[in-house]
Amino acid sequence: MIASPQLETSAMPRKDLRVRIIGAGTGGLCLAQGLRRDDVDVELFERDTTPTDRQQGYRLSINATGRCALKACLPDGLFEKLVANCAKPSESVSFLDHNLNRLLTIELPHRDRRDAKSELPISRIALRFILSEGLDDVIHYGKKCVGFEDDPRSDVTAHFEDGSTTTGDVLIGADGASSYVRAALT
Repeated sequence: MIASPQLETSAMPRKDLRVRIIGAGTGGLCLAQGLRRDDVDVELFERDTTPTDRQQGYRLSINATGRCALKACLPDGLFEKLVANCAKPSESVSFLDHNLNRLLTIELPHRDRRDAKSELPISRIALRFILSEGLDDVIHYGKKCVGFEDDPRSDVTAHFEDGSTTTGDVLIGADGASSYVRAALT
């Protein structure tokens, strides 16, 4: 087995690790926040030209496990902003027939959104904006990944449609369900 020279010692300072993330959606942004919190050199590359290119609808409901993960990754002030921007958790779920007559209502345990076990209902675009805060210097828009080269003994270099490249120790594909990076690895 050949070990990467940059990863041979466990006492290595984290700031020496260069992580490059393809995809600045919620997953890539959250990961970048956590890595930055741990003083890791991180950069994100997003194919969209602006954060609002794709107005995804609907809101997400972040459960207690996701809430705990976000709290661990985000700076304290940013996590508090996230909680403050969430909607009030649902108190019930109702099922209606085609004439809008109520068929069934299921009461849900009501919790305040500040309760650590409460869900956090938030719109996708609001979540993306909050997760982007403080990352302006590391997010690069208009960067569609079209290939990468992996040298098992050193770096990995990602290539973009515009002819530019980025090099790091680790390349992470957070570019969604139709991930180019994941497809190229399988």
